[in-house]
Amino acid sequence: MTDTKAKIRAAALKLFNEQGIDVITIRHIAKELDISHGNLQYHYKNSNDIIQALFDELTSAVNNNVQHAESHTATTFADFCAEIEAFFGIIWHYRFIFLQFIEVTRRVPGIKTTYNSWDQPRQQQMLRLFHSLQQQNVFRTDIPDHIWKGLLTQMYIMLDFWLSHNEIKLNLKGKKAVRHYSGIFCNLFYPYLTPKGREQADNNQAAD
Repeated sequence: MTDTKAKIRAAALKLFNEQGIDVITIRHIAKELDISHGNLQYHYKNSNDIIQALFDELTSAVNNNVQHAESHTATTFADFCAEIEAFFGIIWHYRFIFLQFIEVTRRVPGIKTTYNSWDQPRQQQMLRLFHSLQQQNVFRTDIPDHIWKGLLTQMYIMLDFWLSHNEIKLNLKGKKAVRHYSGIFCNLFYPYLTPKGREQADNNQAAD
């Protein structure tokens, strides 16, 4: 049963990412898997249940990303950007959720509550990364706290909505999209870097 449910989620994710939740029904997912509508409903009653299951997968991936970042403390700006790129990769993988987030939360209201519960862990993660890089003389220490907090808000806006910009403007796919937008994201931090940090950022840009 577990394997079948995983196959259903994988097929649904593919179809949702390609065509959106307004187009894809549970019958489309069943057809993609070449199983009966009734067989699929034995595992998931409707498409909203599948959306919830995929959001749970996303939440687990985000939590694992946070734990990885905390266990591998960034010591250079390149390390920091690598963690950012990994997070952008997770967002790309579950991109239908972010591209249709308002509709997703209307159909499955509990997702909005869970999503909002991410705020504190994400803020703590980023502040720990900032502090680590300040200790390494990569980030400046003369920036007021309210500026850092404002930067966090800018970061969250870009993290959550860069896919919409890509969809309208560039339509990049896969790793190209992730690399392009995570690179733009990392550029947000240039004014906050020490001379040592800027040298690392310039070297990291040259390596790309």
